[in-house]
Amino acid sequence: MRCRASSFSFDSIYPLFPYAGSVRKLVSVYKKQRRPSLAPYIAKCFFEAYAARWADRIIVPVPPRPEKAKAQGWDQVEEIARCLEKRGCRVARILERRHSDQQKSLGRRARELNANRAFALKVGTVSPEQPLLIDDVVTTCSTIDACAKALKEGGALSVSALAFAAD
Repeated sequence: MRCRASSFSFDSIYPLFPYAGSVRKLVSVYKKQRRPSLAPYIAKCFFEAYAARWADRIIVPVPPRPEKAKAQGWDQVEEIARCLEKRGCRVARILERRHSDQQKSLGRRARELNANRAFALKVGTVSPEQPLLIDDVVTTCSTIDACAKALKEGGALSVSALAFAAD
């Protein structure tokens, strides 16, 4: 509700579930306990929404902080993207994330500033006209907004986002 009066670079966002109860537990186990075996189930949920609403769009996964991916040894959104590719979805890994602070440790305004300097298109890439961003959890929309801004600067006309859960 707090985001409704705000202006964003993305055109729409669709969270599959509220980030509460069993969904919150599932996400926690998936991310914090590093359980990639849950990726096919999460990807199935994504795929059902994708097929119903955006089947013609190219999926662009939100990239992790490089330090986080290195420390954890995996990227949970990339794992979902791989599962979606196995289902026939087109995926473009055209965003990069520069060194930035950890979003969850920041307040709303600080998240926005941090995200705005963190994301860019990879050199030599062009955005699809109507990409679909995917991410696991959305809280303030700062990450999705910064990614959408980078995609639009790279040629996107309309950017939608699909998240597993929203807080």
